Amino acid sequence: MGGGYFVLFAFSSFFTTAVQFSPPKYSACHSKDFGYDGTVCVCSDELECDSFSKGSTPLSEHEYAVYTSSKAGDRFSLRTGKARQTSDGGKSQFVEAEVKFTVNQSEVFQTILGIGGAFTDAAGINILNISSTLQQKLLSSYFSQDGIEYSIGRIPMASCDFSTSPYSYDDHEGDFQMVNFTLAKEDFHLKIPLMLSAVEMSRRNLTFFGSPWAAPAWMKTNGKMQGAGQLKGVAGDKYHKAWALYFAKFIKAYEDNGVKIWGLTVENEPSTGYIKGYAFQCMGFTAEMERDFIKEDLGPTLAMFGYSDVKVMMLDDSRNFVEPWADTILGDYETAKYVSGIAAHWYREEQTSPDVLTATHKKFPNYFILNTEACAGWTGPPSERGVHLGQWSRGNEYSHSVIENLSHWSTGWVDWNLALNMEGGPNWVKNFVDSPIIVDAENGVFYKQPMFYHLGHFSKFVPPGSQRIEVNSSEETSLEFIGFLTPEINTVLVILNPEPRNITFEIIDQKLGIITETIPSYSIQTYIW
Repeated sequence: MGGGYFVLFAFSSFFTTAVQFSPPKYSACHSKDFGYDGTVCVCSDELECDSFSKGSTPLSEHEYAVYTSSKAGDRFSLRTGKARQTSDGGKSQFVEAEVKFTVNQSEVFQTILGIGGAFTDAAGINILNISSTLQQKLLSSYFSQDGIEYSIGRIPMASCDFSTSPYSYDDHEGDFQMVNFTLAKEDFHLKIPLMLSAVEMSRRNLTFFGSPWAAPAWMKTNGKMQGAGQLKGVAGDKYHKAWALYFAKFIKAYEDNGVKIWGLTVENEPSTGYIKGYAFQCMGFTAEMERDFIKEDLGPTLAMFGYSDVKVMMLDDSRNFVEPWADTILGDYETAKYVSGIAAHWYREEQTSPDVLTATHKKFPNYFILNTEACAGWTGPPSERGVHLGQWSRGNEYSHSVIENLSHWSTGWVDWNLALNMEGGPNWVKNFVDSPIIVDAENGVFYKQPMFYHLGHFSKFVPPGSQRIEVNSSEETSLEFIGFLTPEINTVLVILNPEPRNITFEIIDQKLGIITETIPSYSIQTYIW
């Protein structure tokens, strides 16, 4: 089915009566400074993890809650306040506010799928390297009501660089019928058990999607899973039919083991399959090649096996490819009927305006956009790469990307590895990066990074099924902001302050009244009423 089905389904999930928000309190974190521009929170068998408790007292009329996390050390610090009522049509009688935000819940945009991360081999290795008690604390931090309640999980189909070696699900050369297809030990040990635990502890329906890095080596033009190369042959031939069958077998194998697959991306970063000397697993597609593979092989194969409801996402690569690839793939009717959405990565976002997302949405409004991969510490000189424990600015970068992309029609934002080690791995090609949770297995602890809290300001309070709403500022401001209406008909406004100074502002809502607040320097706040 096309993306229109997704949009209609999501909109129909809205409740018709408001459920008053009961703000949960957040326990204090055990802070530790590693010398970067911020701190981490420490969790161990002995130290209780910082977590949410169940909210008990609903907000009263005209009351709001605000959660603050900051470079200075706040972590979901909760306050409540009361909006003032005016008789002047909602105009402020105070002039000290630097900017005024006007919230308009009647102007709604896309429906939100959620926020999440990836169940890589590396994440599984690190999570299983700590005690069973600490494993539960880590997963709970992400997926339970006590945590930030991720709702999306990405699954590498077989290996990626965040594995300990390249492997596929069928290394038997010439097995075009995929008779020997089988999940790997990594799926059974490092991925599926953790995913099932996440499902069990979550009060939300978790959305899982798979992404392949490369076909088995015998199916690639260079004879290796890693390095520049494409799928042998052309769309419609035995290699492409076999590769499409591989997807269907993956869906069935995971579902046989208790994990329902909601969606698939056609290929992780297809542009990398043309980079000479590329170090890890990849496989090249042009937009035309991906179009023809979907049309002639993948779409019909999934339909034949009863998986036409699985959401096929095109691209799964950087923002600069979004519009031209959509023109080629979604502009072809026979292909478009098998596609539901467009997957985009955050790498080098600053080089391409987010307006291309809006332009693409306007051309193809029935197809959702989803940001499917991001990580900090992936580029730059050695001092800028890998793990930076406590670096607040990396959390800032995450929130900036979430606000920017969701403000331009993206339906969600998926981080990369759920957990990495102190080096930023394991990674078989030493492509070490950062993660919202870092595991120090040697000392039996894990660290929650600023990135974790930044993402939580969205994932916790903007549940799947929420809709983005119109929020206008009275003038240009350095504050970054975005608003939502939840399925319970609560209003959520997230504001990011990237400045080294406090900023006073007002929020004007016709029904609630006027909120006058100050956001601390280098902080993120979530307002709910």
